[in-house]
Amino acid sequence: MVPPYVRRGGAGQGCDVGLGGALAWVAMAGAAMAGTAPNARGFPQPFLGYCWRMETRVRAAARWPLRCVRRLSRWQIAFLLPCVGLVFALLLHLVQWVTSWISTSMAHAHGAADACSDLVNDFGADLDSVELVDRAPFGYTCLAEINDGSSTMIEYSGATSAMFVVSAGLAALGLVAFVGVLLAFTASRLIRGSRSPLTEGAAGRCGLVLITVGVFVLPLMLLGQYLQWYGASKSGGSGICPDVIGGDEVLGFSVTADYLPPSLTCSGDTVAGQDFSVTEHGFPFYGFLAGLVLAAVGLVMLFVVKPLLTRRRRAVPALQ
Repeated sequence: MVPPYVRRGGAGQGCDVGLGGALAWVAMAGAAMAGTAPNARGFPQPFLGYCWRMETRVRAAARWPLRCVRRLSRWQIAFLLPCVGLVFALLLHLVQWVTSWISTSMAHAHGAADACSDLVNDFGADLDSVELVDRAPFGYTCLAEINDGSSTMIEYSGATSAMFVVSAGLAALGLVAFVGVLLAFTASRLIRGSRSPLTEGAAGRCGLVLITVGVFVLPLMLLGQYLQWYGASKSGGSGICPDVIGGDEVLGFSVTADYLPPSLTCSGDTVAGQDFSVTEHGFPFYGFLAGLVLAAVGLVMLFVVKPLLTRRRRAVPALQ
């Protein structure tokens, strides 16, 4: 007896058992053990309908991503891939925050004596002076005063440093790929737009050039912002983070980057426990604003100035 979900092939091909066939065999075995009366083919009728519906749903769910991808154009796929990389980088960065929070919470639960035992054992720090400071998303730091009166610190970052490196690499790769695709897309549209009636005349061509330059400048400034942040974070915040705040030396700091609009922020605390935050707007910020202005002026010339000039040219012969 061959179940309906087992399809026989030709000579030497054997038979193909799909998901429905496997479920049908399981259903028949369960029915035989339970004593359920089978139909003419040896299967309980309710199980046959269930197996058919299950196989149909599984096949539809497996084909749905492929259908969505096939509906996208080449440009949409090219823009989608860098965005997927940026999403993975963001998720990994969120995992870094969660990992840092868990490690810091566990350190607080065990106490500074156990979490910062290296300061006591290796540096001879006073146990009562040990302080545990949260450094999210890079774990925590142990601060203490040693016997000679000076202060020392040990950072416990764990896996958060590796997560940060990987997420930063994915973000940089996705951003560079996105910029490359955007530049290629802009160049292709520029070639098509140069043949359009909308760009006829000096105003149309000038507006198109300004839009193109502005669109080129914007992603380049975002990339420059990332490079500026990377250089500042690797050079100890040189030129961004101050050494003294209110007469107190800076104890620790971190440099973060904002991209809309581009800016760098140095935040940390001093030896007196005072928190500070300093924002620096560099060349990427002004280049980003210049790109926005150029694109806006180009749009005005293309969709406002050019139609006005065209109407005037048409009105002059009518008056004559």
